[in-house]
Amino acid sequence: MATRVLRAATAQASGKVILLGEHVVVHGQPAIVAGLGRGVRVEIEPGSAAAPHDPRVDAALRLAANLLGIADEGFALRIRGDLPIGMGLGGSAALAVAILRALAKAADLAVDPTVIAAHAHEIERLFHGTPSGVDSTAAAYGGLLWFEAGPPPRHERLRLPRDLPLVVVLSRTVHSTAVTVGSLRARAAAAPEVYRPVFAAVGELVRAARHAIEADERSRLGELMTMNHGLLRACGVSTPELDDIVDAALAAGASGAKLTGAGGGGAVIALPVGDPQPLSAALAAAGHDCFTTHLSASPG
Repeated sequence: MATRVLRAATAQASGKVILLGEHVVVHGQPAIVAGLGRGVRVEIEPGSAAAPHDPRVDAALRLAANLLGIADEGFALRIRGDLPIGMGLGGSAALAVAILRALAKAADLAVDPTVIAAHAHEIERLFHGTPSGVDSTAAAYGGLLWFEAGPPPRHERLRLPRDLPLVVVLSRTVHSTAVTVGSLRARAAAAPEVYRPVFAAVGELVRAARHAIEADERSRLGELMTMNHGLLRACGVSTPELDDIVDAALAAGASGAKLTGAGGGGAVIALPVGDPQPLSAALAAAGHDCFTTHLSASPG
């Protein structure tokens, strides 16, 4: 392991939303994911006593240093950011990418995004057990991406004719990706003849959504998002609260809405017909915690 003169460094990475395809991406189907404007920022100071963190965060820092070939001399790690945690918005992947970028900067290493994404995927296992890689890819590359888990994993940047606004609505329930994904995996293994056609149907929705995005057919994209939510609900990963938020968004004029991430809690994304402000204001007036983000095909 290389011994390097390390310096203090700061780096950041964005969270993500999955437009369509969560869960089925680990069953051979594609997903469409986008980097958020919100994210995680870390400050690393080598040779300092680390402040106490969640043990998984300390383990993530040690693993990141090992993966980059940097001797662990002890690091003080400070975490900041505006990304809601436990809402299915890719917080652990953003943290992993930000730590890797900060360590690489501290050691004056030039590390390709492909390597950052692969290392972040390994670090994410500390938080989620068997992640698909979609979150770490979104955090490492940003923008709007087509993703296939593989193996080998592959992603492709999608063409977006103009900014795509979304309203992100937070539920009051923190979710557990590992529990929700593992539970669905077990149900699918027990009844493959039931779940395989559902997963294939979601895959077709994802493919249709790609065409709608690239053709700038926003109303069609909204319909497909809502259909995706219906299938996720049928798979048992939604909750009454998430369903109520989807219904509220549609009633407030959204052209489509669905849960984003693993489900079991977390967040909903709603696609406004035009200006997102009226939709956001209506949901906020109804008591929902929400924010607006604008997606583009360019890295964030």
